[in-house]
Amino acid sequence: MGRDAIGLLRDLDGTRSRDEVTRAWSARIGARKAAELLQHFTRLGLLETDGPAAAEKRLTRPNPVTIQLTLYRPHRLTRALAAVGTLAGSRITRLLYALLLVVGVCLAATHFPDMARSLLDPSPGMWWHILLAMIVVNVCHEFGHATAVAALGGHPRRMGVALLYYVCPAFFCDVSSSWRLPRRARSVVALAGVMVNAGVASLAALLAAADLAGPAEFWWRLVLANLFTVAINLIPFLRLDGYLLLLAFVDEPFVRPRAMADARSWLSQHLWRQSPQPRQFTRGWSIPYGLLAMVFPALLITFMLLVLAPLLFGFGWPGAAIWTLATLLALARLADGILRVARPGVSAVPDHAHRP
Repeated sequence: MGRDAIGLLRDLDGTRSRDEVTRAWSARIGARKAAELLQHFTRLGLLETDGPAAAEKRLTRPNPVTIQLTLYRPHRLTRALAAVGTLAGSRITRLLYALLLVVGVCLAATHFPDMARSLLDPSPGMWWHILLAMIVVNVCHEFGHATAVAALGGHPRRMGVALLYYVCPAFFCDVSSSWRLPRRARSVVALAGVMVNAGVASLAALLAAADLAGPAEFWWRLVLANLFTVAINLIPFLRLDGYLLLLAFVDEPFVRPRAMADARSWLSQHLWRQSPQPRQFTRGWSIPYGLLAMVFPALLITFMLLVLAPLLFGFGWPGAAIWTLATLLALARLADGILRVARPGVSAVPDHAHRP
């Protein structure tokens, strides 16, 4: 970047309006150049605006095996979400939520046999009900992230579905603007989604134990589904909420790809006798973390393929074709990882990357 671009970006720190910065820089470099720089930075997504960026596409590919489909841009709801987040962060609300969690944990512990027996029912209809319920809960999970970032001073940019994300589709919420927030606020944003799942699990345990709304087996299964979602999301080796929490803890971006590059270099050095590459993430736990970050996606994808096999095969040849395609994609990604270990040296973080 040139000095003018750097100086202009530094002045866009939130202390002055866009018009004030534009007038100041128009006097220095001319109105036309100042306007061109602002438009360029807006197109890149570096600047917060009242609406979505004009050049932002609905369908994007953050990596070769993942497609993100933007379904909703919640910028118009930012103020409403901020108000909800402020209410959720009040002392009385936090006390009630903590009480709900304590009650849920106690009920799940005292009714563990009932919860375990709910998994023994082979009825497929009940599992479809759980699947539909979890779709609704996971949408609320993403709105939890959006609410937290809006309440803490950021702007949720877009929400949608990530296709082929660890084999299964998954909802997402773009909270890139949380990087402007302090570390503690970023931790809250990272945990906001699983807090929704934990609350739903506790509420479901209360309904199951009290036998108030339909079959207790359904509610116990909903408890287990949400607990499983919380556990998976908090694993820091996947690009999920636990990873965002880790980023807030170390206060550095691109931790996972940098650590994986270090791990690939270490493997290449010890397996193929390649020359060592410069470390990209200078922490003592970089290589162990990178190795686990390489292994966990393979384990999760294998688990998901095994779980989905009976369900998809029940649809006949179309389901079998979908499962086979997913398996081939997983094997192709595994082969790509092996080749990257054998041929290290590619930068883990592109120079043009502008969003963690």
